[in-house]
Amino acid sequence: MKSIKINQEPQEVSQLFEGRNNFAVIGLTGRTGSGCTTAANILESEPTFPTHHDARSGGEPLYSGLSTKRYNIVKNFASKNWDRFFSIKVSDLISAYILQINIGDLVNFICESADPQAVDRAKVENLLRDKDGAYQEAVRKLAKYEHFSKYIINRDMALTGESKNGKGLKHYMLLVRDFTSKFKKDLINLNADLYILVYQSAGNSIRRTGAVICEYEKEEFKAEMVFHLPESINRIIKLIRRSRSRAFIVIDAIRNPHEARFFKDRYSAFYLMSINAPNADRQEYLTAHHKFNKEQVDNIDKVESGDWLKDKDEAREYGDKSKSERSWISQNVKKCIEMSDIHVFNPRNELPNNNVLKAQLAWYVSLIKHPGLISPTPMERVMQIAYTAKANSGCISRQVGAVITNNDQSIKAIGWNDVAEGQYPCALRSVDGALNEFDSEIYSEFERSDNNFRDSLKIAHKNILDNPEILSGRNCSYCFKDIKNSADKKGNQVHTRSLHAEENAFLQITKYGGQPIQGGKLYTTASPCELCSKKAYQLGVEEIIFIDPYPGIAKEHILAIGRKPPKLIQFRGAVGKAYHMLYEPVIAYKDELEFFR
Repeated sequence: MKSIKINQEPQEVSQLFEGRNNFAVIGLTGRTGSGCTTAANILESEPTFPTHHDARSGGEPLYSGLSTKRYNIVKNFASKNWDRFFSIKVSDLISAYILQINIGDLVNFICESADPQAVDRAKVENLLRDKDGAYQEAVRKLAKYEHFSKYIINRDMALTGESKNGKGLKHYMLLVRDFTSKFKKDLINLNADLYILVYQSAGNSIRRTGAVICEYEKEEFKAEMVFHLPESINRIIKLIRRSRSRAFIVIDAIRNPHEARFFKDRYSAFYLMSINAPNADRQEYLTAHHKFNKEQVDNIDKVESGDWLKDKDEAREYGDKSKSERSWISQNVKKCIEMSDIHVFNPRNELPNNNVLKAQLAWYVSLIKHPGLISPTPMERVMQIAYTAKANSGCISRQVGAVITNNDQSIKAIGWNDVAEGQYPCALRSVDGALNEFDSEIYSEFERSDNNFRDSLKIAHKNILDNPEILSGRNCSYCFKDIKNSADKKGNQVHTRSLHAEENAFLQITKYGGQPIQGGKLYTTASPCELCSKKAYQLGVEEIIFIDPYPGIAKEHILAIGRKPPKLIQFRGAVGKAYHMLYEPVIAYKDELEFFR
C-alpha cells in the first residue's frame, strides 16, 4: 500500500493534471455594467475560496436538486485548490497606448471622441497639463518602465536582462491601473460617458492603425492591426508565465470577436466567459452607480451590440466598404457572447457579497483544473444539444439551434434554422448558379426570371464576378433576403428562405405525430423573435431558456402580458468545446481514486 503524506497528492495524479493545474486563461466578455470587472476582481483578489457563503438569487437557491450536491463537491475542491488569478485589464492596455501620445494629440483625440457640445476643450487641456493630475503623474512614474511599454506595444521590441523574465512587470501594471482609475474619474467628471467614449474610440483606433491617433477613421485600414491589442496582451501573458510556475490569468474584458478568436486559436487552455446580468438590473446599476441617463445607456448598447451596422445614417456616411472595415475594428459584444464557452449569470442586486457570481466562478475554475469532477447540470445538457444542432444550419447569416423538452427535461424535438425539407440551403447555392444554371429545383422561378432581382444580385457581387479567383475556391453563396431588400430598397424580414430554429423544432413535433409540450421548455442558442415567442406562448411552453441577451422587443411586447406568459431564463453554463473540456474526465474517476488507496 502506498504511503501518502497529508496534503500531498500522488505524483501520478499530479502529472495527469499538471497542465490544468499550472496554466489557464479566462477571457471575460459582457455588456457594460454586467459585472466583468467584478468577476475579474474576485478572481484576482480572493486568496482562498470562501466556503461559508450561501449562493441565492432573488431569495431562491442558485442550485437545486442534484446540482446542490454538485456544487458542494466543487465548493470543497475550490477551498483546497484555489489560485489567485493575474488580472489583465484591456482598459489598462489601452491606457498604455494612450500614454504614448503627446498632450496636444490626446486633447484632440478626447474631443473627437465625444459630442463637441458636451466637452470643454480648455478643461481637457487643463486636465492633462496639471502637474498633479493623473496624466502627468503617470508619465513621471512610468518613465523608468518605458522598456515594458515599448515591449508590450511594439511588435519588434525585445526585452533584455531581468526584464525578459517579467521582473518589475507587476509594479508596472499596477501603475498603469492606477492611472486608468484616476483618468477614468477625471473624464467622468467632465462628462458621465466620456470615459467609455474615449476608450471605445481608442480601442477602434488601435485595431485600425496599431496606435491611438486622431482622425483614425481616415487612415488606411490594415487588417493585421485588428490583432495588435491581443498581441500586446499575449506578450504580457508570456512574461507572466516566465515569472511564475503557475499562471492563472483573467482578461477583463474582451469585446471584439476577432480578439476572442485570437485567444481561442492560440491557447487550448483559453475559456471565453460571458458575464450576463438581467437587463433591468444592469440598467438600474448603470443609472445609480454611473449616473448614466437612458439615452447614454442606449448608445452604449448600440455600439456594443454591433447594431450601428444597421443604422441607415451610418451606411450613408461611411459607405459599404468603410462600414465593413468598421465591423472588424469595433466592439460587438453580442457576437462575443454568442462565441462564449461559459455563460455566467450575475444578478446585480447582490452587490454587497456577489455570492451568486462567486459560486459560479468556483464551479468553472474547479472544472478547469479538474475536468470531470462533476457532471453537467440539466440546463447544460439540453443546451449542449441545441448548440450542436445549430451546426446543421445552412444559413450563411447566423446559425441557431433549438430543443423542446417537457417539464422533466425529456427531449421532444430538435431544430435549427434552415430551409424547408427538400429545398437547398443558401450555403449550397451560388451567385453563378442563380445567374447561369437556371436549375428549377435549386433556384426559384422568381430568382430565375425577375430582372430587378438579378440586376441587384450582379451589383452586390460585381467584384467577385469580375475577379472569381479572389475567393480562392470558396463558394459564392448569397442571402436571398438581403438581395430582395436591396432591390426593393426596404428592410422586410418576410423574405427569409429559412424557418427559424424554434419553429422548425415545433414543426418536427407535429410532423411525426405530436407529443405534449404544454408546461415544457424551449431551449434556444439565440433568443426568440416575436413570431417564435407567440408560437411558444400558444403551445403552452412555460420556460424559454436562451443565450443571446439581446432579445429585441419579444420580451416586453409578447412575453410580458396575458395570464400564462412563458418565463424567460438566461442560460448559465458551459457549451460547445468547453462542455467537453470541462466535463470529460482525464481518466475514469474510479481509476484516479485508485492512486490514493
